[in-house]
Amino acid sequence: MKKLLLILTMFLIIPFAKVEAKEVDVTLFYGDGCPHCAKEEDYLKVLKSQLGKNVNIQTYEVWDNEENNELLTKVRTTLNDKGEGVPLTVIGGKVFDGFNDEIGKEIKKTILDNLKQNNINVVELVKDGKAVPTSTTLDNNPTIHFTLLGNTNVKKTSAATITMTEGIGDAINLGSLWIILFLAGIMLTIYNNKKRLILGGVFIITSSITYMIITFTGAEFTINQTTFIRTFISIVAIIVGAISVDAHIKINVPKKSILQILQELFGKKQMIMYALGVIVTSIITTFTLVNQAHSSPTLVQTALEIQGVSNTTIYMLLYFLMYLITSLILVGIVNIIIKELIIENTIGTYNRLIAGILMLVAAFILIYFPGIFMMA
Repeated sequence: MKKLLLILTMFLIIPFAKVEAKEVDVTLFYGDGCPHCAKEEDYLKVLKSQLGKNVNIQTYEVWDNEENNELLTKVRTTLNDKGEGVPLTVIGGKVFDGFNDEIGKEIKKTILDNLKQNNINVVELVKDGKAVPTSTTLDNNPTIHFTLLGNTNVKKTSAATITMTEGIGDAINLGSLWIILFLAGIMLTIYNNKKRLILGGVFIITSSITYMIITFTGAEFTINQTTFIRTFISIVAIIVGAISVDAHIKINVPKKSILQILQELFGKKQMIMYALGVIVTSIITTFTLVNQAHSSPTLVQTALEIQGVSNTTIYMLLYFLMYLITSLILVGIVNIIIKELIIENTIGTYNRLIAGILMLVAAFILIYFPGIFMMA
């Protein structure tokens, strides 16, 4: 373990250069009241949440603003776009007419491709009456904003440094910490320290494997799928939270409720039922994470492509190894907190109530304020 930590430290102290970020400009022309425009606006908010400072989104309302409508016409003429109506999205010299899930995927891909090039804001050039370049060249100093490294010169930073630090950063971003919060609610219902650690480990390992499979298969989710998965995991959180609260409030009531029966079913002695429940919950929760904050692997892969790395699989496995190790460390910390401050403290009699409240709060935030769990 000491040798492993030494090797990891050596990778992390490899010097890297930080420069001013070069955002990819995304311009959206929309109409107030247009349903397709509203759908794209929601999608762009998700992309902004995922890609952070790597993307700058500008919007122009054209139905009620004659000046913006004239700008839209000029942009279409400049880029030889024959489309009509809105939404119209411009990234570099590429135009997207309308919006649906497939166009959304192309927009994200185009943003990532433009991270490798000198950023050109065609709309601003047209607006200022300047000439628009007919082609772009690869950027000699491409920069990507990473969770821990910040604005980083990709070509002057080792692939190992980017991969490992992003793996760590992905485990501690708000989206991933929501998984730890969810897991804490489950662990709070278990008094046995060894069982808590086993189930916590099973949860995180399952989550890491699921995350890795989704990344390597290049899975993309539509907006409707994202909403469905978020709603589903919220329902799971509400049920688990209700069971935990019911177990505390109804503990001295002779007549058993359905919630108490479920509580006994999962809480008596069947460790295998706990494990199966944890595995299923972990997979579903990870799908939520991927839908809400699935950009670190994509940004790492983009950086590796810029560096011309031939075998990206090894580095991506290293990324997920760091994600796994960091997550397991967080689980260990959570277990210590649960053991020292709750289970072995006078507040221990309220552990199931606390677990239930945690779950219900997490579900409420996920339903009404999902942006909180997206990557900062």
